[in-house]
Amino acid sequence: MRVATSLPFIVLSTASVGNALSLHRRDAPRVLEAPLERRHLDKPLVKRDPSSLGVSIGNNVWVDPSLRLLKDLEPDKLQRELSYLMNLTLGTPAQTFTLVLDTGSSDTWVVSANSSVQTDDAYNATASSTYKSLHSSYNATYAGGTTALGTYATDTLGLGSATVKDFQFVVVDESSANVGIAGVGYNISTYTASHEGKVYSNLPYALTSSGITASTAYSLFLNSASASTGTILFGGVNKAKYSGELQTLPIVPEYNEYPSLAIALTEITINNGSSTNPTTTNLPLSVSLDSGTTDTLLPEALAYEIYTALNATYVKEVNYAYVDCDQATNTDANVTYSFSGATITVSMSELVLDGTEKGFPEGTCVFGIAPSKPGVNILGDNFLRSAYVVYDLDNNEISLASAKYDSTKDDILEIGTGADAVPGASVVPSAVSSATGNGVQGTVTSEVASVTAVTITTTEISTTTAATGTTSASVTGATSTTSSSSSGMAALPTGNAKHLLSGLAGAGLLLMI
Repeated sequence: MRVATSLPFIVLSTASVGNALSLHRRDAPRVLEAPLERRHLDKPLVKRDPSSLGVSIGNNVWVDPSLRLLKDLEPDKLQRELSYLMNLTLGTPAQTFTLVLDTGSSDTWVVSANSSVQTDDAYNATASSTYKSLHSSYNATYAGGTTALGTYATDTLGLGSATVKDFQFVVVDESSANVGIAGVGYNISTYTASHEGKVYSNLPYALTSSGITASTAYSLFLNSASASTGTILFGGVNKAKYSGELQTLPIVPEYNEYPSLAIALTEITINNGSSTNPTTTNLPLSVSLDSGTTDTLLPEALAYEIYTALNATYVKEVNYAYVDCDQATNTDANVTYSFSGATITVSMSELVLDGTEKGFPEGTCVFGIAPSKPGVNILGDNFLRSAYVVYDLDNNEISLASAKYDSTKDDILEIGTGADAVPGASVVPSAVSSATGNGVQGTVTSEVASVTAVTITTTEISTTTAATGTTSASVTGATSTTSSSSSGMAALPTGNAKHLLSGLAGAGLLLMI
């Protein structure tokens, strides 16, 4: 018996892309817009646990890979099981799938109809006349212990009004997850690329090679915390969805490769309503902009400084802090992230989660920034909702601007080819292009006191030592804004963990070989 996932088909927008797919019209932008639906999944999926860097599954539902299921929580109050879901079709005739959109991984996979996995969203290969098996195994073991076993295949992909023939994806036969993933990261970070040296065109690259988009780039607009929908715009920028100017930053390479979509965080400013507290503790730091992760993971010393300024209390057992729930409406307080001068401000309404934990005082809510493990630094959905983000995979760049929620009209422009391809974007001068925190270069160490709860105060934490541990920062930032094209990973030793960084705490794989 299969359990319904209660995820209705999301109707893809065609009004804004109908002309875009008439490629003979030179004046029509080659873009493809697909709506994202922000939904609760079937069961409460909560509690980020950075000690488990992989997919964690519970109660037959997909769990954000940096989350774990708690037995004694209050599911009616929790929002952390929210994911951003996108519809596409595979096969002839078309079979519809609702998949988790993930900028932190690269493979698209669906559950096989022949699998024992309980899902209504299953792929029936025998029912498709255009299905072809590639006889190439997919055997991913996540650091948290979850496995996904399957086989690469090709079939006809449908996304909105666009069609891609011979699209490569994975048919999963065994997995603890019952909702598939649409990975839109670099194609060199697919399983087969990192393990067999075989690079293929995953979703964003396939749209480009099929002529649907002019460039391998896309824009992400998750909308506000109160909205249930967002959009991903392949090949284009919607100027109506952001304020100010897009500012372009280099993606941080890892050992001269570009396996993940990360940029250098250079400063954080915490405003508690009465004082402003800038900090560069553990910065510059490479941080992944990952739609597959719900919250924010930062080095301990940096997280503790934020807790201090915002009067948050950290609880070791659940690796989260809490604040008074009424802080969600404190419009005077916020956290501003700076990337070599480009800034995004995140309000308390994003950071104070509508949820609690057993043992938290009455009237308190979970605070959506958690201490990370070394090398696992993520700006997830509670950051991304405040930003309009353009991921330019061709040029190894990310452009940022503050999200604009009240626009009722679209202003869509095509992302072209070559340098300066993103329309209306300006390169940030002398931007940091390398930083600690990517891969195994993280330098934060800590020995947390064995107490149930600790309140971090300014007298307990500093940039070098603290009562709860020791931290250090090692800056390798450069001022060069140039970045080379990504290349295949065939020459990389596939057993070296420092290269297995796609997605980390997102839906991406941290593979154990």
